[in-house]
Amino acid sequence: MVTIKDIAKAAGVTYVTVSRALNDNPGVSEKMKQRIRTIAEQMNYSPNMAAKRLVQRKTKCIGLIWPSTQGLFFYHLGVQIQQEGAKRGYRVILSTASPAESMYTFSQLLVDSVVVWIHTQPSIEFLKAVEQFQGEILWLGEEGPTKSHSIAIDRRRGLFEGVRHLAELGHSRIAFVGGVTDKLHGYTEGMAAFKLDYDPQRVIHVHDTGLPHKLAAIMNGAEPPTAMVADSQGALFRVIKTFRQLGVRVPDDISLLVYDDVPELEIFEVSLTTVGPSISKLAAKAVDILTGAAKPEEGQQWINEVMEAELTVRQSTRAIRP
Repeated sequence: MVTIKDIAKAAGVTYVTVSRALNDNPGVSEKMKQRIRTIAEQMNYSPNMAAKRLVQRKTKCIGLIWPSTQGLFFYHLGVQIQQEGAKRGYRVILSTASPAESMYTFSQLLVDSVVVWIHTQPSIEFLKAVEQFQGEILWLGEEGPTKSHSIAIDRRRGLFEGVRHLAELGHSRIAFVGGVTDKLHGYTEGMAAFKLDYDPQRVIHVHDTGLPHKLAAIMNGAEPPTAMVADSQGALFRVIKTFRQLGVRVPDDISLLVYDDVPELEIFEVSLTTVGPSISKLAAKAVDILTGAAKPEEGQQWINEVMEAELTVRQSTRAIRP
């Protein structure tokens, strides 16, 4: 493996000069820095992150502990975090292994900080690994344990505002396809707040094996819904598949609103109205917190914020026709 001493020998300088040049420290001319960087690149030099951490106490690496579940939202958010990190000179390492295994791996790599997406109750093993970690933790999606940063997402309010949007378009019979989460609570609160026609038959669990039959039943009923909320991409794909089988057209026969605004939803044949956190804003805020660009309030050590879910109106929702 190539070391800075090998580069120093090739450049005819001391290894201290090479170290200063590669770390962009003062005391070395720009011309010499460029020469040393060129030699390092030609020799395929790769810095030892652990050694760098021991010397500088920083590796400028951020670890991402991501759900193993597939989803466009996590893909785009991971890419955005990597891009935001690169802008600030940070490397981002993503792991979809179990949270505990990922945490132990990042500890061995001596990364500076770790971003954790909360989607299930943390295991005891994982929490022990967190306690042993020497860097900072940022919990995304929900508030995390004390002594850590967090960015929660107000999904409940987001779905409430989604129902408001549909109500303002004149819809009163609004169906919901999804799970039992804060999103469902936001939907039911919106239905009550705007005095809409709530019917439990129009609330269908996304993992219900009878979902196609239940959708067909409410769409062919005496009072079919005029609008529908899908609380995830998984729910959306099952709804779209059933709509095609039934010959239901969006938005001609029904308006459709989806949670999570990912770029792919804009390029559907009928672009989809969405509600959800801005991926670019979420990524930028996360990296700002972990790189020190965002500061805690006076007297506080940790940053704990709540990000709003934004409504983006497109072609899939429209007003009731007279």
